[in-house]
Amino acid sequence: MTHYQQKLATALEPIIGIQSLAMNHPTERPMLEERARLRIELRDLERQKNIERIVALAAAEIPDGMTENPATRDWLNQFFDYAQDVSDKTTQQLWARLLALYIANPDAVLKRSLIALHQMDVWEAKAFIEYCSFAFILDSGWRFVFEEAITRREMWGYVQGQDYTQHFINIGLLSPELVNMRPRATRGMKISYFAKEYDLILPDETGAKVEGGEICFGYRKFTNTGQQLAKAVKARIYYGYARNLIRTLDAQRNVQFKLRETEEEVFLKQLIPSLIPAI
Repeated sequence: MTHYQQKLATALEPIIGIQSLAMNHPTERPMLEERARLRIELRDLERQKNIERIVALAAAEIPDGMTENPATRDWLNQFFDYAQDVSDKTTQQLWARLLALYIANPDAVLKRSLIALHQMDVWEAKAFIEYCSFAFILDSGWRFVFEEAITRREMWGYVQGQDYTQHFINIGLLSPELVNMRPRATRGMKISYFAKEYDLILPDETGAKVEGGEICFGYRKFTNTGQQLAKAVKARIYYGYARNLIRTLDAQRNVQFKLRETEEEVFLKQLIPSLIPAI
């Protein structure tokens, strides 16, 4: 048996039960019907394992936004038609979280989002999970990425030089239109990066002088499908990325995002002076 034949047999064994290509010889060939039955049994067994693993992962989730709207049989049938062949553990987690989001609120995940995820290769799903680590969130809850050189430099540093922005535009997860944000037209804008929230501070509020006209910066929003899939992602947090990006926007564009204090920080600021005895 050649190296290629060995590799072929190894790849096909979990799917159709072939242990070697020797079965092609008439004396070792089982009945055609028996081979078909065995192949279907192996496929269905693997699919059942995948389904039960995904359901178990979904049961462990605690999704937000619970509503009383019922799940539909059509959506669930389509979900399991797609998810039953997902064996990669990372991708299974993504499918499980989509299921949890849908059960909590059936309006949160559309069928077209299932289609989009079903059509993605495993590397694309994993790359999208990584990409979500670089997304900020608007007041509306919509995710976006800053279209700045610093964004790409930070991505290259954290994910080994890969920037999938154009690829995700091509497959419909990111908007092809770039939005130019003019801070003066969006006074009071707030954004967040995971647990950290920022307020947009205009130059005239800080006393800074602006040279060269009105300041602006570009950002790209997720599409509806990208937004729904991103909600199901458990992304890694890179606070250094957010800090570096915001500092660069301040230095290069005079765009200042001030970190909001948490309720605990405000409480401590109010508490500490009362604990210091007056001199």
